Amino acid sequence: LEDHQFLAVVGTSGCGKSSLVRAGLIPALEQGFLSDAKPNWRIAVMSPGSAPFDNLTTALLGEAALGHERRSVSQQAASLLQATLRRGPLGLVEAVAESHLPEDTNLLLVVDQFEEIFRYRKQTQNVNDADAFVNLLLASAQSQQSEVPIYVVITMRSDFIGDCALFTG
Repeated sequence: LEDHQFLAVVGTSGCGKSSLVRAGLIPALEQGFLSDAKPNWRIAVMSPGSAPFDNLTTALLGEAALGHERRSVSQQAASLLQATLRRGPLGLVEAVAESHLPEDTNLLLVVDQFEEIFRYRKQTQNVNDADAFVNLLLASAQSQQSEVPIYVVITMRSDFIGDCALFTG
C-alpha cells in the first residue's frame, strides 16, 4: 500500500478479508503505520453492488470521508459529486481537490467485495460504466496530481482473480 497506493486483499469466501481491512489495516493506518503517509486519514468504505458510482458517492459523502467539506451544498451534494466522479479517470482526484481537505490528510477508499463489479458488468446495459469505475480506482491510486494522496484497497474473492484480466492495468 505504501509503495503503490493500491492494495488487493484476495482470499477465499469467508476467510476474513473484510475483517482484516476493517479491524486491522484501518486502525493501523490511523495509528501511523504508513510512515511516509500524512498523519490524518479520511476513509470511505463501499461495495460496488448494482450501482458502483451511486455507492461510491454515498460513501464519499459520509462524515468519515468528504462529508463535512462536501455537505455545504446539501441536496445537490450527491449530484455534484457524482458528476465530478464521472468526468473521467481522474474524477476522484478532482472531487478530493474540490473538497479542500486539510493539507495533512490522506483519503483511503476501501472497495469491499470488489468482485461485484464483474456481476454488474455482465448485467448492465452500459459495460462502459463498470470499466469507468475500475479506471477511476486505478487512476486515483496512481495519480501524482493530488495534493491529498488517495489510497485504494479492494477486497475480492480469489475465484474472481481471472476476471481482472477484463480491465487493463
